[in-house]
Amino acid sequence: MINQYDIIIIGGGMVGASLVAALKNHSDKKIAVVEAHEFNSGSQASFDDRSIALSYGSRRIWESMGLWEKLEPEIEAIKSIHVSDRGHLGVTRINHTEEKVEALGYVVENRVMGQLLISEVTSLNHVDWFSPATIESLENKKDQVSIQIKTQQGEKTLLQAKLLVAADGVSSVTRRLAGLDVKREDYKQSAIVANVKTDQSHNGIAYERFTDSGPLAFLPMTENRYSVVWTCEQKDTARIMQLTDVEFINELQQRFGFRAGNIEKTGERFSYPLAYTESEQITKGRVVVIGNAAHTLHPVSGQGYNLALRDVAEIAETIVENDDPGYSLLLSEYNAKRLKDMRRVYKITDSMVKIFSNDYAALGHLRASGLIAVNLISPLRSLMARQSMGLLGRMNKLQRRLSL
Repeated sequence: MINQYDIIIIGGGMVGASLVAALKNHSDKKIAVVEAHEFNSGSQASFDDRSIALSYGSRRIWESMGLWEKLEPEIEAIKSIHVSDRGHLGVTRINHTEEKVEALGYVVENRVMGQLLISEVTSLNHVDWFSPATIESLENKKDQVSIQIKTQQGEKTLLQAKLLVAADGVSSVTRRLAGLDVKREDYKQSAIVANVKTDQSHNGIAYERFTDSGPLAFLPMTENRYSVVWTCEQKDTARIMQLTDVEFINELQQRFGFRAGNIEKTGERFSYPLAYTESEQITKGRVVVIGNAAHTLHPVSGQGYNLALRDVAEIAETIVENDDPGYSLLLSEYNAKRLKDMRRVYKITDSMVKIFSNDYAALGHLRASGLIAVNLISPLRSLMARQSMGLLGRMNKLQRRLSL
């Protein structure tokens, strides 16, 4: 027996669940979601205790999906951004009042967002969930796409749809089965993530401090905490992860300084290697890849989920407005729209990492001059702010706060 759908989504993590949420009011679209992890099991990496920096543009999309009011009590607003370079003069300060917005961005824990998304989408009558289950084969035909999935109990099921959306992460099995190649650049760095508490109020200030081993971010959270993303060289990762809490705090304080006060407490640490990956095509036949399956960025400036959410908004609009969203010309248009945004964000993040992650003296003076210039020149500061807020370039309906 073959189960027929309009849309199949592989991956029910943050990105896949966001796409279901964007389509929640469109019961005419029959959707299947295939997720490798059991929901609420704690094994779904999208829903752990790390945090996401949501851009102002992502807030607009969540508002359009009717979810922002439910999320808002659990978030902390970023009112200003302080950018500095360790060991050099020069600072850039960006404030929400200059951009005439309530906040430049928001910080929310993955777990909080995940629980809200799952509560919103798992009971939808037009969505069938196959979890835990994995994709085993894929056949990309002219008029439909067919897959075989396998459940944890070993049962095999055939699914067919007009469009398959791969949202199964950086190691996407679906991308490989579809025959999509990927480019990868290893930064030879790791991100160490932890929540910390200091002895002074954060006042909604986000700090981005560049060091010779990579950027170090302190993002304001609820309960007067910071979400710390500490980029280090891979050879130092194991040592830092094995430090006692007191040793970790002391070394982090030495790297960051005292702008945010004295660090008093740290929570659990996570680490993951950093690399840039990009699918050389983001569509093939009736398959489209989104989120980390299409692009994985360095965490500098926190653009990962925000870029993925723009993928979600664009493909959701394509799905809603067309009877056959997998039609080749429609996906070609989607490809052209998203590649431009992806590559602009990549160039910015990659350049920031390579320019700032070193201790060349001459380049240090140039960086300092650049930070001072951006701080003094209002149009440059505004351009930097709008990029951070996800407000550059073409905007689809959800970004413009229009319902689908």
